[in-house]
Amino acid sequence: MNNKSILINLIALVCFISCKNKEVQEPVEEVKANTFDVIVDLNIQKDDELILFYKDASIAYFDEKNTVYNGVKGKSEAQTVTFSIPEGILPNDIRFDISSKKDQQPIKINSIALSYSGRTFKIEQRDLLKYFTPNEFINFDEATGTASFTEKEGNYDPIFNTKPAIYVELEKIENTKL
Repeated sequence: MNNKSILINLIALVCFISCKNKEVQEPVEEVKANTFDVIVDLNIQKDDELILFYKDASIAYFDEKNTVYNGVKGKSEAQTVTFSIPEGILPNDIRFDISSKKDQQPIKINSIALSYSGRTFKIEQRDLLKYFTPNEFINFDEATGTASFTEKEGNYDPIFNTKPAIYVELEKIENTKL
């Protein structure tokens, strides 16, 4: 055999071996954590930090330790903000702090959805006051779903607290009795 023939056979052998050893990688399926999510569809004009407080049966009062913060960039169009409560925690109550900025423009809430383990309960804008109560720092226009904010005696803490009607829906989503 001449050198050219040996070289061609050697290259073919190397290619055959390297192709044979090449492992086929299966696509890795991303596993999503099974978290309780609160999904808020809203229109917010200015950047802000929204906060979701939650508690479960082991917690009597809302506290800083049991919160999910979500920084939001202001936009003219609607956007979705998702608060994922840590895996393994099923809330028996939530509180939504809708603004941290005193100069925030009115925020329109289009809907709030509660979701866990494939079950979802969606609260449309027209039903917000059936499930949530705005505190004294919020002027809420029920017809448009718009919250505007006021400062009182130097304080600013606009909050939506839950009403008892939401507890039945939490039980359905979590498939538990609270």
